[in-house]
Amino acid sequence: MTREQEILEGLAAQDNLRSLKTLRAEGPSVYHSDGHGGEKGYCNLSSNDYLGLTDPALQRRFLLSADAERFLLGNPSSRLMTGNSPAYERLEETLARLQGAETALVLGSGFAVNSGVLPAVTQKGDLILADKLVHASLIDGLRLCDGVRWQRYRHNDMEQLAALLARAQSEDYGRIVVVTESLFSMDGDFAPLEELARLQQRYGFRLYLDEAHAFGVYGPPGREGAGLLAAYNAARPALPLKAEYHAVTFGKALASVGAALICSRETKELLINRMRPLIFSTALPDISLEWTRFLIGLFPEFGPRRERLRELIGIVNDILRPKNAYRSQIIPVRAGSNENALRMAAALRDEGFWTTAIRHPTVPQGEARLRISLCANHTPDQIEQFATLCRQLG
Repeated sequence: MTREQEILEGLAAQDNLRSLKTLRAEGPSVYHSDGHGGEKGYCNLSSNDYLGLTDPALQRRFLLSADAERFLLGNPSSRLMTGNSPAYERLEETLARLQGAETALVLGSGFAVNSGVLPAVTQKGDLILADKLVHASLIDGLRLCDGVRWQRYRHNDMEQLAALLARAQSEDYGRIVVVTESLFSMDGDFAPLEELARLQQRYGFRLYLDEAHAFGVYGPPGREGAGLLAAYNAARPALPLKAEYHAVTFGKALASVGAALICSRETKELLINRMRPLIFSTALPDISLEWTRFLIGLFPEFGPRRERLRELIGIVNDILRPKNAYRSQIIPVRAGSNENALRMAAALRDEGFWTTAIRHPTVPQGEARLRISLCANHTPDQIEQFATLCRQLG
């Protein structure tokens, strides 16, 4: 038996073996081969297209717009070579205006941003304190920080974070960075931004905030879609929270590709010179950059889609009545064991709902779940039926 076979058999024995499934997405539905030359359709509950922007009408509108008059379908170079097209500059200017920031730096993916920024902006003698549940891309970024001490604090535990910050004051660190998400991708809960603001005011740390799952969905009036940080600062101007490193992703609510760091001009210049995922990656094609910019320009129009999301969240809460009400479009349905998560996913698929069993290492051992994504193009009837089935499955 090869080493590969041994590992795969071990994963199978733990109900932890994964495989790629070929699916065809169409709006709120996904289609999978029925094994007889045909397809079976499912209500797609595993997409991050929260606003339902994989919309043919929007795509036609884009292709008829000035944004799409000239574009490249590919890009033959890295940004530092010949790939830094004017479309990059236009998108970065749009992002900076939306966020009220100096500038932005666009990369090919959220993973590239999260794994590349921290190693580039920190150095030996610095300290990073990261929430226990930050994304794997951020953990990989921490592991690449040469000579930097880092520690993970309990999820959203501001008392422990405060104790770690107080202890750090007595030690000689060059720079302290706190790392968290605004909306956590597997639990669907929010970071306590007000408490973070109080701690920042007291201890003066730099904040790395990942808004991958909040960007496009949340934001204050006049800056719809800007994210939870913008919403918080608009509501609490007397106690602002500053994110020196503010990551947003286009592959979730924007139904696009790529990501960006919202930052100062000085930080951007440093990243251009030190950030490996930027230096050694081929640039994005213009069509992707212009599609993203086009959608950001439509953020104020998407109010009804955001209202539909709030309606769907309310339906799930009314039927499942969780101990702590769901507040976001990400609904974790706890299963415990891998076996139970697979059983629940299979039962829901039998009823026409495409869900995915989330297991270790995406979540801790023994905390397997279904990770449900509500999208604006789901109907209330679909979500009512889904939630009723979940309640019956226990």
